[in-house]
Amino acid sequence: MSEVSKVDHEAAEELEKGLKGLHLHHHLSPRRERAMFATLGFTLALAVTRGITTLLHERGAGPNGGIVVGGVHIHHFVFGMVGLLLLAYVWLLLFGFEDRPPRNWFRLTAFAYGVCAALILDEFALWLNLRDVYWERQGRESVEALAIFSGVLLSGALIWPFAQAVWRHLRGRPPAPPRHAGRRADR
Repeated sequence: MSEVSKVDHEAAEELEKGLKGLHLHHHLSPRRERAMFATLGFTLALAVTRGITTLLHERGAGPNGGIVVGGVHIHHFVFGMVGLLLLAYVWLLLFGFEDRPPRNWFRLTAFAYGVCAALILDEFALWLNLRDVYWERQGRESVEALAIFSGVLLSGALIWPFAQAVWRHLRGRPPAPPRHAGRRADR
C-alpha cells in the first residue's frame, strides 16, 4: 500500500470514528427532520426529472417523448398526483394503527412527499396554462426559478442545524443544546 493510500485510509477511518454517535434525531426535532427528508426528496426528484426530460428533448423525442400509452403522452405530474393520493392514504393508515408510528415510516413518507411534489410542480406551467408549454419560454422560466430557489432555500434552512452539529462534532466541540427542548416528541 502506498503512503498516499495509507494516509487516505487513515483519514477515512478517523472521519468514520468521529461521526459515530452523531445521529440526525439528536439535532433536529421530528417535525424539522421530516421537512428535511421532504426537501431532500424534492431536490433529488427534481434533478432526476429535469435531467431525464432534458435528455429526451435533446435526443429529439418531441412533444410525445417519454411514456406513451395508447398514443397518449403521460406527463410526470400524473405520477406525482397518483403518488400524493397514495401517500395521503398511507398517512391516514399510519395514524390509524398507532399513536406514534415508527420514525422511519415518517422519514420514508416525507421523502416520498418531496418526490411527488417535485413531479407535480415541475409541470406547474402545464396545469396552469392547460397546455404543454414545458419547453417554451413561459414554461421553463417560472418553473425552474421556483424549483431551484425552493430546493436550495429549504435545504439550507432545514439542514442547517444538523450541518452545524456535524461541524461542531468534527472540530471536537460539545454539541449545542437542542432548540426543541421541552416540546412534545411527536411533533
